[in-house]
Amino acid sequence: MVMKARWICGRSFLIEVSMLPLLRLWVASLLLALIAPLAWGQAWAPNKPVRLIIPQVPGGGADAIGRVIAQGISEQIGQPVVAENRPGTNGGVGVEALMRSPTDGYNLLLVFTSVMALNPAVYTKINYDPLKDLLPLGGICEVPLVMMASNSVPAQNATELVAADKAKPKTIFGASSGNGSFSHLLLEMMNAKTGTRFTHVPFKGEAPAVQNLLGNQEVMIYIGTPALAIANQNSGKLKLLGVTTQQRMPQLPEVKSLYEQGFTDFNESFWYGVVAAAGTPQPILDAYNKVMGDVAKSATVQANLGRMGCAPLPMSAPEFSVRIRSDHAKYSALAKSVGMKID
Repeated sequence: MVMKARWICGRSFLIEVSMLPLLRLWVASLLLALIAPLAWGQAWAPNKPVRLIIPQVPGGGADAIGRVIAQGISEQIGQPVVAENRPGTNGGVGVEALMRSPTDGYNLLLVFTSVMALNPAVYTKINYDPLKDLLPLGGICEVPLVMMASNSVPAQNATELVAADKAKPKTIFGASSGNGSFSHLLLEMMNAKTGTRFTHVPFKGEAPAVQNLLGNQEVMIYIGTPALAIANQNSGKLKLLGVTTQQRMPQLPEVKSLYEQGFTDFNESFWYGVVAAAGTPQPILDAYNKVMGDVAKSATVQANLGRMGCAPLPMSAPEFSVRIRSDHAKYSALAKSVGMKID
């Protein structure tokens, strides 16, 4: 038996009725082939290990925080997350490593205030635009900064430190984790706002800067993340002169804030989050947006971060983007006000 049909151009053709089930199957298969990728995209999840680039040296505060976040991500996605240190250029080397990697969801980057908000303001040559080349996935935590000093510094607090430097200018060195880093900016802010003249000494990361203080090799201060300050607060090898926020830290209750000591212009904290490279497909971004929200709210993650001085700062991707843009404007103005520019 046959069924007669007419082609829209006027030609007639015949279709055997026995072929109709096969035709229906072919059409169904075609529709499934078109819809399946969309359904997979909406429910994207990694099926192999993910790399989290940490753009700082091993052993520092960013490294410790990044590894806790990596473990938190791993627990959420059910896959290993490998932390890979790529230090250099105040995080710039890590950013370049991410930008050279496939945008397939298996390469992420730990970011912090200086990578996203400060580098563009202080480096005359920079190979990325944080507002265009990096896509925020979520904010995780923030930390106050701690002013530390070697035992040879003749001061027990920030007030005495300023007095000591003014009595003998340029006899106290100011360490940083690198030229153009947040610790460098805070040192320049201290000089500009208090009249001190600390001589800047850049190190290749936070860990070597703090190790120098612990070894009492120089009459030196350093303003950095609190992880190493907390770990060494009872060692007798380090002085803690103040914290950079208005309130004291619960983990360092005996250390006064700079605000308490009369430095009311200081209320600075340092945040951490995770980004992907521009060009990452939206279904992957959507999946990680949820993952980062769950990581930021994880009691285990925040307890581990809390031991390093971190406070929860859960931010969705849009909220994180707003914070980045706001701080970008803020620190651009601050860097300009203290004349901080790195070739």
